[in-house]
Amino acid sequence: MNVSIRLLQENELAAADHIFRLAFGTLLGLPEPREFYGDAAYIHHRWKTDPNAAFAAEVDGKLIGSNLVVNWGSFGYFGPLSVHPDFWNQGVGQRLVEAAITCFSNGKT
Repeated sequence: MNVSIRLLQENELAAADHIFRLAFGTLLGLPEPREFYGDAAYIHHRWKTDPNAAFAAEVDGKLIGSNLVVNWGSFGYFGPLSVHPDFWNQGVGQRLVEAAITCFSNGKT
């Protein structure tokens, strides 16, 4: 599997939000995983804070995951990091973490 990591684009926010809800809802065993987190627009708000610190994972042109980096002064963190359940345990999350660490290391946030 050839995974590429790049910046998340605005036109992908709905797909990233879908993957976020599906991944966390599946992990928690919800009967309707896509209903995780209700109507909150978590991905959209993080992306709008800094589009240059929002990463996408894709395979064959298809979005399969995302990770968003946030810096509050001297405190930095990332998340939510989400990967479509079909791609769990294949190293995609690790690649998204590496992108976040590089972002922190380069002082881009």
